[in-house]
Amino acid sequence: MFLLSRIDASRQAWAVRLWAGRWAAAMLALLAGLALCAPAHALGERQVLVLYSLAPDAASVWQAEVHRGLVDELATQSWGGAPSVFEERFDSVRVGEQPALDAMEPYLRTKYANVRFDAIVTENYLAARFLSAHPDLFHGVARHYVNHSRRGWTPDDGAGYEVLSDFKRAIGVIPQVAPETRRIVVVGDQTPRVQEWIADLRAVVPQFRDRIAFEFWDNQSFAELYRKAATLGAGDAIFMLATYRDKDGLKGVPPEIGRKLAQVSRAPIFTHVESLVQPGIAGGYVISGERIGRVIGRIVLNRATDVAAVQSYVFDYPTAQRFHLSHLPDATEWLNRPPDTWETYRWQIIVGLALIAVEGVLITALVLALRGRRQSIAALHEERNKLEARVVQRTLELLVANTRLEQLATTDPLTGIGNRRKMSDQIVKELERSRRSRHPLALLMIDIDHFKRINDTHGHDVGDRAIVAVAKAVTEGMRSIDLVSRFGGEEFVALMPETELAVAALAAERLRSAVAGLRIAVAGEDGAQIALTISVGVAASDPLGAADTASTLLMRADKALYRAKKEGRDRVVTG
Repeated sequence: MFLLSRIDASRQAWAVRLWAGRWAAAMLALLAGLALCAPAHALGERQVLVLYSLAPDAASVWQAEVHRGLVDELATQSWGGAPSVFEERFDSVRVGEQPALDAMEPYLRTKYANVRFDAIVTENYLAARFLSAHPDLFHGVARHYVNHSRRGWTPDDGAGYEVLSDFKRAIGVIPQVAPETRRIVVVGDQTPRVQEWIADLRAVVPQFRDRIAFEFWDNQSFAELYRKAATLGAGDAIFMLATYRDKDGLKGVPPEIGRKLAQVSRAPIFTHVESLVQPGIAGGYVISGERIGRVIGRIVLNRATDVAAVQSYVFDYPTAQRFHLSHLPDATEWLNRPPDTWETYRWQIIVGLALIAVEGVLITALVLALRGRRQSIAALHEERNKLEARVVQRTLELLVANTRLEQLATTDPLTGIGNRRKMSDQIVKELERSRRSRHPLALLMIDIDHFKRINDTHGHDVGDRAIVAVAKAVTEGMRSIDLVSRFGGEEFVALMPETELAVAALAAERLRSAVAGLRIAVAGEDGAQIALTISVGVAASDPLGAADTASTLLMRADKALYRAKKEGRDRVVTG
């Protein structure tokens, strides 16, 4: 009986322990489930709503820069305290300001009815105007107005962080880097925001009026703007404000307007906004969208912030080289600058230095092992020096030989410009880039009129000089981003990236006019000269339409050239 009692007691104790363990496990699972289901704000996570005025990142360069700066600033925060960021965009550029304002208020109330924010941040004028006009929206939440574009305005329901363009520096840098500038044309529109900028510009104009004349182009159509810009030349400069529409109400995107201005104008273009700095636009003292984004990021992270350092000198390297800009500020930031020798051959240099270092270690070990043999040591030193010299010499010879072979393979020996091979390769590359960036690509097929008659009448020497003269005129008449090649005989091809058909036709007409002014002296004929003319066929690829190949693009330009020849030569025909 005693044994049975002990067995029963043991079973009861075991059952109690099993029940207690299961109960504890169930409670832990319940607590874990509640923690997972609890809203983020209940766990202490900071939640912030960011309202942007412009289009999505893919449609707005400025918006993409702002968003990149925000993301980079948030990346400085440890993962344990990362806030939740909700982003909404008005997309006023595409849908219009008033429709965007009317639709946003009910949309936000519905979407975020159950979200409790710690702060709301607006970027740019439209979002700031919207939030200040709706004080009951997300009542009691801290409000931050960044880059609100309302001069002298201090919000009574939050904190304002206004960014004012320093136009004194923005204008002052133009005669500093381009001392020959005698006239500055300010491009803008009639919107209230741009007119405020123009008023600020007019206030600083008297400081430069003794050496520079100013014109304000803020009330014309886009067609008039491009036509007038095409007349600018030496001694002129353009200062472009962020322009969205013309006098007829036609909307535009500032980077696209800037790109078209750069295509038609021979004057350097400066600006006050970094998102407009691109190939063809020189740059200047600009407001950085990326730094504005970092300001927003610091607000999201609840850190102290200000907008004192959002402006800096930014220039596009190829454009600065094209216009021979000099005396740039020491703090200049370069865009699209090609890598230097170290960046290009860094790993080759490191490997070479490592091999030399290993060689030095081995030779030093050998010297220490053979210290008693001075003659051998001297011989080893001499051999090492010769070996290093031979390695360096062979390396340099190989680099020079490779460079020369590449130049010979892609350069026309008569004119010094690219040959058919180089142009064929470049067309393929530019077509691929055109499809990726969705920008047009234009091609000019150029032929010297009656060239056979020149050769037959005056000899091949005069014909060669005619080819060289036309090659020089065509090359000098193109932009730095264009490529001119001799395609064969008296035929040339010019490739114009990011250029529409109409703009390319204007450029072709300028080339035709320039060649028409050429005269080739004929030796031994009492100062006789021959005049030259060219026929030009123009074609352009449409990245949004049917996919072009190098062959189809060349074929369309060649057909246009054939039509120009058939219609009487000395003319431009588009295909």
